Amino acid sequence: MPTVTQVPALDDILRQAASSGKVPGVVALAATRDGLIYHGAFGRRALPAEGQAAGAAMTPDTVFWIASMTKAITSTAAMQQVERGKLELDAPLGKLLPELAAPQILE
Repeated sequence: MPTVTQVPALDDILRQAASSGKVPGVVALAATRDGLIYHGAFGRRALPAEGQAAGAAMTPDTVFWIASMTKAITSTAAMQQVERGKLELDAPLGKLLPELAAPQILE
């Protein structure tokens, strides 16, 4: 398992982005097939409302709402399966989902 390494230059960039207000908070992770090699968390989970204290700090296990990102995540997962030889992009869809082997087309 690789060692988790802190990268001061990257930490500085992410910390600056959060402290300048360009982003409210950021969590960054980098990994290889052997495991996690970097992680950093900077900023706040929520921007404070006027007159209120700042929200909780970001942590590596902060949960994010990733609306409209399912296509990007699904595409990445599919490409990983292609790399592993478990999925062929040119294979007929019915091979994976038999219920779609002979779709009915309405005109």
